Amino acid sequence: MAIESGRRFGPYEIISLIGAGGMGEVYRARDTRLDRTVAIKILPPGLSSNAALRERFEREARAISAISHPNICALYDVGSADSTEYLVMEYLEGETLADRIARGPLPTSLIVRYGAQIAEALQKAHRAGITHRDLKPGNVMITTSGAKLLDFGLAKFIEPAGRVFSDHSAPTTMAAPLTGEGKIVGTLVYMSPEQLEGKPLDHRTDIFSLGVILYEMATAQRPFRGDTQASVIAAIMSTDPAPIRTLQVTTPPALERIIQTALEKNPEERWQTAQDVARQLRWISETSGTAEMAAPSRRTRFALPAAILVTALAAGLATWGATRWFGTSQAKPQTARLHLALPDGTKFRPHPEVNMFAISPDGRRLLFAGANEGRGATFLFLRSLDSYDVKKVEGTEGAVGPFWSSDGNWFGFTARGKLWKMRADGGAPPEAICDVHGSGARATWQGKTILFADSRGNRLPILRVSSDGGKASIITTLDKSEWRHGWPLLFPDGEHYLFLSFGARSLDRKLVLASLDSPGQTVLTTNVSYPRLLGIDRVAYVRDGKLLSQHVDFQTKRFADEPTTVASDVNYFYPTARADFDASISGVVVYRTDTSSRRLFATDRSGAETRVVEAKDSAYDAAISPDGRKAAVTILARDTGLMDIWIYDLTRGVRDQFTSEPGVEVSPAWSPDGRSIVFCMGEGGVFPHLVLRTLTGTTSEDLTPRDSFQFSPVFSRDGESVIFDRDAEPSSDIYRVNVKTKKIEPVINGREREFQPAPSPDGKWMAFTSSAAGSIQIYLQNLVDGSGRIRISSSAGQLSRWSTDARELFYISENNEVMSVVPGSDGRWDESTPKALFKVPAEVESFDVFPGGKSFLISTWVPGTDDDLFHVVIAPE
Repeated sequence: MAIESGRRFGPYEIISLIGAGGMGEVYRARDTRLDRTVAIKILPPGLSSNAALRERFEREARAISAISHPNICALYDVGSADSTEYLVMEYLEGETLADRIARGPLPTSLIVRYGAQIAEALQKAHRAGITHRDLKPGNVMITTSGAKLLDFGLAKFIEPAGRVFSDHSAPTTMAAPLTGEGKIVGTLVYMSPEQLEGKPLDHRTDIFSLGVILYEMATAQRPFRGDTQASVIAAIMSTDPAPIRTLQVTTPPALERIIQTALEKNPEERWQTAQDVARQLRWISETSGTAEMAAPSRRTRFALPAAILVTALAAGLATWGATRWFGTSQAKPQTARLHLALPDGTKFRPHPEVNMFAISPDGRRLLFAGANEGRGATFLFLRSLDSYDVKKVEGTEGAVGPFWSSDGNWFGFTARGKLWKMRADGGAPPEAICDVHGSGARATWQGKTILFADSRGNRLPILRVSSDGGKASIITTLDKSEWRHGWPLLFPDGEHYLFLSFGARSLDRKLVLASLDSPGQTVLTTNVSYPRLLGIDRVAYVRDGKLLSQHVDFQTKRFADEPTTVASDVNYFYPTARADFDASISGVVVYRTDTSSRRLFATDRSGAETRVVEAKDSAYDAAISPDGRKAAVTILARDTGLMDIWIYDLTRGVRDQFTSEPGVEVSPAWSPDGRSIVFCMGEGGVFPHLVLRTLTGTTSEDLTPRDSFQFSPVFSRDGESVIFDRDAEPSSDIYRVNVKTKKIEPVINGREREFQPAPSPDGKWMAFTSSAAGSIQIYLQNLVDGSGRIRISSSAGQLSRWSTDARELFYISENNEVMSVVPGSDGRWDESTPKALFKVPAEVESFDVFPGGKSFLISTWVPGTDDDLFHVVIAPE
């Protein structure tokens, strides 16, 4: 039975249950002496009488206390209270390596990084005379600082060789006696051959298990598989795993050799120390390339050694045209890791609708958008790939969607409602080309021709404009089945181009080939990301997170070959077709892997966490039910890029899926009686609009027409209407829709952007966010007499929420502080002063207040380990 919150074990106060298993339970707790969060592993009294479990529990304490390493979960304390044994350990936030592998293969950069950290942790243990014996992905935590090794419960202090035992009754970690005859300890699929044979073990058994983990990281598959435990044992003992590069073509040969050596059946033929493995993995990283170049084929003009790949990207690629790289279809792409040395106070952040970085046609320069650490405007930054220097491009404030001219002498971008161009040498200020709408144009530039598509709006075509500037002309026509055309790509011949056709009533989209000089269109493929050039007739695109390339035959108007995999695990947002990659005609590809997440948790008014609601999935919007017992939460599915709403029962710790439409459902809000939820839905190629559904219903009722972007819905006090913000460029205003009549009327309609409405529970005030002051601020509007606005926030703020009695207003400041505001004398809000309750240690995504105003539900953005890492790939021909 779970231990209740608030119970103490010595100075440690239980907060919430983290997990449970055969070895007891793990709780999140607070060390009241040092005021820090810890993890407590408890062996309940009912299990303490089990001699084997007690021995394993004590073994873990001895093992961890004997070693200290940054990649091993630290032991703080041991104790006993009321016949209950407990260990106090470092509290780790993140996910297990098993959870990460379940989402698919890891990029090479992460395999190298985490693998080396695990190996170094093992080396520390081995030097202390400790063999882990239960190494598996479930015993490795991935945190913002890297990998952490857990669970030394089966650890063996190296001693004179003795019998090691066998038992195949379960493919999971055994809780059987460690010294009973005929018993194996460990987890079957990660065991070494000598473990299965019951031979004496040493540290090299951990190296075999590490090889299994590295194989899984690279392929998301286990190297030794079978339908029964006996067949798994036979595979481990007598068969070799499938070559990694037959499953994951981008795996560097050097990494595959490291893994193959670790998986040798004979311990004498494996790496002899974990340090050997760590050194080999670190070597891959330190040489800047994550691979060795494949041997040149007859068609290869020249190749670049991995050790000089970064500097050669500038020198070698400059010879494009005279010495283009040619390779066979079996050639493997080579990857270099480029850590962006962003200037202080800036952060690279992707945009959901437009691309935010671009590689120059010669593959030598990377242009990307960076923003202030807070919520300031973006600027463009320029970096040469043979240098770590990053240059801020003045005059590009607010820039999104950067793109290059075909000669590389210019680049373009969208900002302030216009399409701009600027010389790449920075010798002159930007020049306006034409007007654009939406948050950014998706553009392509060959010679003096620019094709582009707006990112927002209905029935949008592809447009053409001269790079010299002027009025844009329409070049595509939509039929009734299409919502918009987007993401054009013009080929170097200046005639043929590609674009994406988005369906009007479905998520399907088509990659279409067309010509500027002749009518007619041909569908090449479906349901892929935007395309990019990899050669004069070769394009790259993303499907299901994999970066693929194909040649286009302009005569037959078809692809000329089968797709070739260039890279895997590319960040991809399916609804808008945006993927985090760009490519150059010289064959160089730059891409990012999104390792960030969203964490949902509850806190008290001091900021102390009281429970973690969601730590594995990406939780965005979260809204608390009127009784405080449930929360409606938007969850992003990383494999599809789609969003659904889930209902979390906060008292029982379970969740159920509420929406499953083929689209995006976000911004849930509860009705006052808690029986219905209104949310924003964008299925297929339509604007997100307001939809109402009861908790027991299976169908949704449209509340608003599909004619604009509508967000942040909230019910009125009486439940008869829904208030929301309506984003119609160039401004955003607040409206009300009657639930029964569907009549829409404005509530706050100003000259600037007004959004995120929050009516007070007593119906007297409307809190909202506005940009009227030049930055986003919190304001109040009197709903009774319509009197003037009152600015509440003293500095930038957003996400305003009320206490149940309407006597306190909360919001999030620009510094991620939870702010409290109460009225002055006689209830005058114009005499109020914001007070900071506590600071949230990460960027706040969503925020709500539990009934009573004594606790909060907060979703934060958790940066990933690779947020500032760009991968550079030389794609095989």
